[in-house]
Amino acid sequence: MKISIITVVKNNKSGLLRAIECVQKQTYKNVEHIIVDGGSKDGTKEVVNDGRWKMDDVKFFSEPDEGIYDAINKGIKLAAGDVIGLLHSDDWYANETILENYAAAFNQATSSNKLPTIDAVYSDLNYIKNKSKDHTNIQSFNHSVLRRWKTQDKEFITESQRHRALQKGWMPPHPTLFIRKEIFEKYGLYRTDMKIASDYEMILRLLYRYKITSYYLPLTTYLMSIGGASNKSLGNIFQKSREDFRAMKMNGINFPSLTLVSKNLRKLPQFLARDL
Repeated sequence: MKISIITVVKNNKSGLLRAIECVQKQTYKNVEHIIVDGGSKDGTKEVVNDGRWKMDDVKFFSEPDEGIYDAINKGIKLAAGDVIGLLHSDDWYANETILENYAAAFNQATSSNKLPTIDAVYSDLNYIKNKSKDHTNIQSFNHSVLRRWKTQDKEFITESQRHRALQKGWMPPHPTLFIRKEIFEKYGLYRTDMKIASDYEMILRLLYRYKITSYYLPLTTYLMSIGGASNKSLGNIFQKSREDFRAMKMNGINFPSLTLVSKNLRKLPQFLARDL
């Protein structure tokens, strides 16, 4: 099984260095890394072509885009893998065996006639603050955890239980969600008319509306740097809430106002598990 990892970047040379190194150090080798650049002016292209990487495994595409979701869509269209995952240029995988774990999760269905084909796999995520002086080298990476996103308490839940949980504001961390490419081909790409919550709309569309099969990998696989677009300002927080509400109505959530309140309250326990 081939995995395509998409990294979207614009004017983040040091972050891209880490992202490329992170993918190249993975023990699972049937991987392509697709880098979609929004027309950077800081030497990003030179980072990709500086000679230290296995370029057969890296695809680089650069042109102006209409935002992060437009860029991700371009990466999906370029992908040759069976499964697609994301690695944002400010983030890391938790260790070098993460893609091995994802591949094993997807492949378990092919080794047993009792299991349906798994369309998507998700896991746990930590929000982190990087305390390293060297921001380009993951070997010297030192960080503190600001939030721990434990996706679910039980390793195995039924699809009907997951469906009810989505009605109550639950969602898996989007960066941990790996999806078969054929699912995008069947149900569509990310909406570009949403600037912040298109990832949540995609989750509702696939897991709630179309009820694709999914599997929870009970591991912390993704380290996400603080400072995402949804929390940069009070205006962005309100915009995200409006887009979340719209995504809920669009995908058939019965009581979107209650779901929106519950979705936001679910974040509170994440802060209680931070490093002191």
